[in-house]
Amino acid sequence: MVITERGLVQGEQRRERRWPATRAVALPAGIGIAVALVDYIGAGIPSYWGDEAASVMSGQRSLPSLLQELSAVDAVHGLYYMLLHVWMWAFGTGEWATRALSAIAIGALAAGVFTLGRMWFDRRTAIVAGVLVAVIPRASALAIETRGYAVTAAAVVWLTVLFSHLLRQGAPRRRWVLFGVLAGLCSWFFLYLLLVPLALSAVTFLAPRRGTVLRRGVRGLRGDLTAAAAATLIAALPIITLAAFQRNQVSFLAHRGYLSPRGVLVTPWFTHGAVAAVMWVLIAAGVAFALRRPVERASARLAVTWLLAPAAVLIAVDVIVAPTYNPRYLAVSLGAVALLPARGLTGILSVVGRRMPGLAPVAAVVLAAVVLGVAVPQYLHQRTPYAKDGGADFRFAAQVIGQRAHLGDAVLFGDGPRPSRTSRLAFRLYPEDFAGLQDPQLLASYDTRAGLWDELASVSAAAPSLRESTVWLLEAKGARTASADLSALRRAGYTLTAQHHVHRTTVYEFTKGAHHA
Repeated sequence: MVITERGLVQGEQRRERRWPATRAVALPAGIGIAVALVDYIGAGIPSYWGDEAASVMSGQRSLPSLLQELSAVDAVHGLYYMLLHVWMWAFGTGEWATRALSAIAIGALAAGVFTLGRMWFDRRTAIVAGVLVAVIPRASALAIETRGYAVTAAAVVWLTVLFSHLLRQGAPRRRWVLFGVLAGLCSWFFLYLLLVPLALSAVTFLAPRRGTVLRRGVRGLRGDLTAAAAATLIAALPIITLAAFQRNQVSFLAHRGYLSPRGVLVTPWFTHGAVAAVMWVLIAAGVAFALRRPVERASARLAVTWLLAPAAVLIAVDVIVAPTYNPRYLAVSLGAVALLPARGLTGILSVVGRRMPGLAPVAAVVLAAVVLGVAVPQYLHQRTPYAKDGGADFRFAAQVIGQRAHLGDAVLFGDGPRPSRTSRLAFRLYPEDFAGLQDPQLLASYDTRAGLWDELASVSAAAPSLRESTVWLLEAKGARTASADLSALRRAGYTLTAQHHVHRTTVYEFTKGAHHA
């Protein structure tokens, strides 16, 4: 083979073109992978909790059964449940397996935050923002939770990347329509995702970016944004309709007290007051630094809208229309919660570097120590056995049964203070610990019903017909019927021989004809 000088030059030119593209992809991908791995640490330690039970049980249904469920409840999570159905078929139903999907999504969120930070601010801010994702408490918690919020947060940030790209390029209207369709379809992961692209479109409509106006003209840009918003709503119309029919599913929000200063300023992203105080100071600094630079003002406006508009809409709807506000729903704003503090950090370091160059490294170390000092304890707490839902202990209650019960024993479950805390979920989440035991309460399995949970007879109704020599009873803390359940078993001829307090579940062992131990 003869290689000419011209061929060598052309090959070198192709390699030079490839290397910048490779580097452009390598850094966000590296940050995303690193964040996913860091946040995946300890993913299997905490027990599942009630909301995760809804995900796991929904994902385990056959597709016809899942569609039956979604026709009645949880339609707003339907696309995630379908994705989880496939994921569990491939990787299993344990905590390590199902939570890996969320950790990957948080990694994608970090990569998207870096990409957006480079577009809106600068490379250094982009790197800091991507790294911050690993320790922002809500992000690090969602990374190890079998719910769709991590996937939603990742979808939002990449939709925002696409939105910014279309603005910069002065894209033709057909691309804006396609963006709108994509945003509407992504809302099938979680309905409130819609709040971000619609809010960004609205603020850009009211105050268009100068560079885009030069390319398209104000009227042309506003027409593009209107077309995109219309396409978004049309694509989301089926899920909006289903959510409207199922609105009673969130009526419980009226009794949770989420709409409070703490529920608005701390719980959505920071979980602890110290973290919130540090991060809000950095957010304010980030906004101030960005607004001082004309080139960053439009980006700052978009970031602030992304941060505040979803919360404002949910609060307004909660106050005016019906209970709607839940701090967890504001995971849609996680990208802004990483970008604005990162801009604050880099802005502070830039000021120190200009005025006191010798102290810049010290300032960087101090700022990192402050952020990590308040965030890392939350990260570590999230990876303790009873971290979920203030003490969920389903796995550990199931282990008591798995270690002590014998083949042919019966197991009963008392009512919980609410469905997501009923002890019955231990049976569905960890079935291997209940293998070979009798289940006399079951009237209809959850996967044959349109609802989320099993239909059970009460303990009082099941107790008189029991014939097993040993019966196990699981009662959740705060269960309304616990005393009546214990009395019913005693009336049926059983004696309490042992009880095991787990954390917020108590496991009782009853034996027919035995004397109290």
